[in-house]
Amino acid sequence: MSDQQGWTAPGPVPPDRNGPQDRPWTGYGPGYPAPQPTPPPRLEYRPGIIPLRPLTLSEIWSGVFATVRGNPGATLGLALVTTAAVLIPATAVAVWLAGQDLGLGGIFATDPVADAELGADPFVNATVASYLPALAMWIASILLPVFMALVIGHAVQGQKVTLAQTWQQSRGRILTALATTFLVIAMFVALVVALIVVLVGLWATDSSGLAVGGTVVAIVAAVTGGIYLWVKVGFAVSIVVLEGAGARRSIARSWQLTKGRPFWRVFGIRLLTSIVSTIAGSIIATPLGLIALIETGSPESTLIWLLPLSQGVSALVQGVLVTPFVSGVDSLLYVDQRIRREGLDVTLMQQLHPSPGP
Repeated sequence: MSDQQGWTAPGPVPPDRNGPQDRPWTGYGPGYPAPQPTPPPRLEYRPGIIPLRPLTLSEIWSGVFATVRGNPGATLGLALVTTAAVLIPATAVAVWLAGQDLGLGGIFATDPVADAELGADPFVNATVASYLPALAMWIASILLPVFMALVIGHAVQGQKVTLAQTWQQSRGRILTALATTFLVIAMFVALVVALIVVLVGLWATDSSGLAVGGTVVAIVAAVTGGIYLWVKVGFAVSIVVLEGAGARRSIARSWQLTKGRPFWRVFGIRLLTSIVSTIAGSIIATPLGLIALIETGSPESTLIWLLPLSQGVSALVQGVLVTPFVSGVDSLLYVDQRIRREGLDVTLMQQLHPSPGP
């Protein structure tokens, strides 16, 4: 190896036709912009999965992945246990119902003579039974955000918790989280009921033009209101777990954290996360669903139980891989909003490294 600095091509250096030969080319001078000073690197304090400062979308997503990689037991493991505990009994019941005569085939009949035959159609029974795992997955999706919020809260401070510790610290907040979730559901139900009342009133009038125009306006207003509500209450469960607030207090806090211009940032990140997770879940669920439909579509098929079973397996995979990611993003987005609005980063720094007393 040579001790020279850099590498120089052999042979004579050709003369510089545009300037003195003894001046190296620097890329600036007459006709070139002046060099700009390199800014010093910005120091950031990162005790855990994120730097304690306002976060970007990539930092939020990478923070969730870092939490899962660094603590798989309390994230994927607990998600697997929770989802399996709910899905296995529901899927077993659905498989049993698929082989029973539920008398639902006649609902889909167009010929009254065929009602009796359709009533015993196993494919119709299996299709209806396959919705039972989806209902069970919805119940599991209420519990998983509770666990993820607790794990994220510790991971932000550089702490790890085991599966047992996560359960021990979060089980006291499960009932409050359930009450919060049902209160949020009641708000959405009230919105749907208001839409139905408006539509009934519009179509009760004698003017068809008013009914059609009013229906379009009412549906657009209801969808807009639903999206607005979805963003405003998105932090409620995280607040229940990380702040120990009650149901109404957590909803009010979530409403306050998302007011003003930050609403659109929260909306964009949650929407993009939902789209990505939906695509990922579809990639997982579609092959299983297609196989089940092909196998059970023929009237003589004896594998009719495969349809609800495939729904249960796909729901289990989504519950373990997709739901923790969405819940983790909501929890980190809540932390980010508190950093931006309330200086949570300063509070955490003071807690982690308190200043010495006099």
